[in-house]
Amino acid sequence: MKKQIIAAAVATSISAIAMADVSITGNANYEYFAKEDTTGVKTNYGDTELNLKVTGKSGDTTAVVNFEVDTSGTDASTALDIEDVYITSKIGDINIKAGDFASGTSALGGEIDNGGRVTNKVSLSTKVGDATIGYNVDQGSANDTFLTAESSVTASMPIAGWTVQVKENSDTATWMGVKGSVAGINARIEQKDSDTASSDVLFYELGTKFGGMNVSYAALDADAGGKIAEDDSSTFARSIAGNAYVDGMYQMKASTDVDGTTVGVRFGEATGIAGVQDAAFSEISATRKLASGATLAVQYDDYESFGIASGSTMTDTQVFEIDLSVSF
Repeated sequence: MKKQIIAAAVATSISAIAMADVSITGNANYEYFAKEDTTGVKTNYGDTELNLKVTGKSGDTTAVVNFEVDTSGTDASTALDIEDVYITSKIGDINIKAGDFASGTSALGGEIDNGGRVTNKVSLSTKVGDATIGYNVDQGSANDTFLTAESSVTASMPIAGWTVQVKENSDTATWMGVKGSVAGINARIEQKDSDTASSDVLFYELGTKFGGMNVSYAALDADAGGKIAEDDSSTFARSIAGNAYVDGMYQMKASTDVDGTTVGVRFGEATGIAGVQDAAFSEISATRKLASGATLAVQYDDYESFGIASGSTMTDTQVFEIDLSVSF
């Protein structure tokens, strides 16, 4: 009898595991860097990183946790980092997302302000006709209540094939944006209207396709230096986050496919404030999917230093990078 009870318990456990809606996805990469600048400094180093996303679902509710494992290279001190931890669900027509998560660079203002993770964040959204409206509360790590924490109201709506967005934070700024396509040209334009004087920022990107080549032009323009906070851009080859000597940047980008290898180039300048030189940069890359399932990327960067006074000698840096990655 005991054996039958045990067998039934095991069978029930196996059935429960089989029915559980849990998935694990992720990616990993190894990078090797060879770096040298015009002062004669040479640096060679590697970095290995593994990212895992664990997702569990039950009906309309989803729980997510993201892990980053990085035990070598420049981020070795982080070792194991638990990044996003959040739950999404629904109450009637209201969508809920609560926990620790990042907004990302594709969100409104994402190329201007750092879309880094905020702890104890709650986002509510719903549809009103064609419009989507939302309310966000960012408690952060402070001992704030939902009534005293920083909050914002968002709205987005499709109009004649374009998506119009607005975000209002009564304490800091108003963000406005529009994105869409006309006559084969893709456009994304966003403006941060800051409550602080001389702190407004404009971002825009225009792109199209000529034959088999994708081309785009992107720019950031701030009222003053140090007003751009995003440090992990998905658009620009260089980061100018928080740099007090830089008030903007522009970039040209082109890419095409050559026998299964994607070849790309990005080049432009970070514009210096008065009395500071502009800093040019360029990047050439080649990416190819391998038969093994991995992706191999080779990249060469050449860039000038920020914050060099007018008339002074500019420091130039070259970086050669090899990246072997896989997604699963």
